[in-house]
Amino acid sequence: MREIAPLRILALRAVGPPGCQPELTFGGPPRPKNKKQDGDNDGIIETKTNASPTKDEPTNDSTASDSPPLPPDEPTVTSRLLRSLRNSSMAIQPYVAGTTRANASDVDISQPWTMAIYPPRDATTIDEDDDYKYNLPLDESTEFLTIENGNHAVTCLQMFIDALVESGRAGDDRLGVHFFREWVQAVTGGMEINKPEQPQKQRPKKKQKKGNSSNNNNNNSSRQFDHLPLGTLSLHNLASASIHTFRSMQHANVGSCLGTLDLTGAHGLTDSILSEVICSGSFPRIQRLSLKNSRKLTGKAVANLVKLRHLRAVDVGGCFNIHPNDVIEMVQHHPGTKKGTLTEIYAGGLGWTDVALETLLELTSKHLRGLGIGFSTYLSGPGLVLMLTKAAETLDRLSIPFVASVDDAVASALGKALPKLAVLDIRGCNKVYSLTGMMDGRIAAGNSGAMVAKHLFVLARYSGISNNSLEETSRLYRNELGEPIFDCVLDGGGTGGGVRR
Repeated sequence: MREIAPLRILALRAVGPPGCQPELTFGGPPRPKNKKQDGDNDGIIETKTNASPTKDEPTNDSTASDSPPLPPDEPTVTSRLLRSLRNSSMAIQPYVAGTTRANASDVDISQPWTMAIYPPRDATTIDEDDDYKYNLPLDESTEFLTIENGNHAVTCLQMFIDALVESGRAGDDRLGVHFFREWVQAVTGGMEINKPEQPQKQRPKKKQKKGNSSNNNNNNSSRQFDHLPLGTLSLHNLASASIHTFRSMQHANVGSCLGTLDLTGAHGLTDSILSEVICSGSFPRIQRLSLKNSRKLTGKAVANLVKLRHLRAVDVGGCFNIHPNDVIEMVQHHPGTKKGTLTEIYAGGLGWTDVALETLLELTSKHLRGLGIGFSTYLSGPGLVLMLTKAAETLDRLSIPFVASVDDAVASALGKALPKLAVLDIRGCNKVYSLTGMMDGRIAAGNSGAMVAKHLFVLARYSGISNNSLEETSRLYRNELGEPIFDCVLDGGGTGGGVRR
């Protein structure tokens, strides 16, 4: 019997051969120019404008100056198949990442950025006496990871992107306006982008403060799309992505329904692209944004994130041209800080100090749930414990890999100071030889009346913890059913183990 290829391979074959372009697959063949005899342009119907740029237009960005291609008169065969797939009654399946090669950046407490637990956990039914159920590890018998807010059509398109990246065929011209229009169709199901206007009572206009006009515009554009579902898109490791790709997303109105965006390793992402496209008001609904390892970005890019008013989680780890003070300034001015909605900040590898960490926690300690400040030689053990204690009421995810000052004593102190901690990354902390001290600290916190998370997931590769030490700690600390109350990964595994969404 002939073997049926996996869905991601089929997705690549469908629109990914070298001789085939996704823009043709979803947009149909290019339309010929029909110029009038008198030379007018009124009769031109084409997918791309070929007019030469004016003096005021940039010559290196054709997509920015050209008008977007018109959608086809009728959906193509591939589009019709995808739309029927979206409405299919097939059960949601676990998402298999497009890459088969291990990537160190995939193993993180917040990665994969676009994945979520399915079936969704209902946080509204959580009983305070029953701990945070969403912080329990994945129950592999009934739960799995899949694309957040996804469906079969979105999954197929995402698999195609991942397959392109893996195959090395992800040129900047492969993902254009037609492709992203199809993504919007897959997310929304063809719902009207613009919400029908309803008559409203006239209210006297309030005097606006200076400098608030752009923020008000972002609010208005966001409310305009509130009726649309939110989707998730990953351009993870799409190193060839440049202004063309992001302008195509803009022209396709991807921002009307984009809630989660992963740009990890997008080396073509620059300050100007982030400020002029992503943070320009075209993507007003983004809630989770990963810029991890996008190394052309500087503090100017981080400053523009204040325009993403609905931002809840951001990752700028590995962007070595960004300074901790840039992150602090952005957090200080972001509206989500005052509202308590900016709850996850991952910024490892930026050179954090005790002073910078103290300033950050003074701004966020009342609502911060996730924090990443690893790869720093400037953090002291006592300072780390003292500062993190300020966020003890809310912090449940902590990433401090390769922080030289973290040893057994610091781990024990953190266990007592952060009883709600459910996910911990101490990879590379080679002075930590055992988790016994940390578990002792959690028990002591519980005996003092603190609410302690029922389970702890730990990434500890390259630490000083040995298998024998881990087995000994596991025998000592078990729940009433005789099961270990923590999981610790000592090898290169653990991808997705920290996801609690």
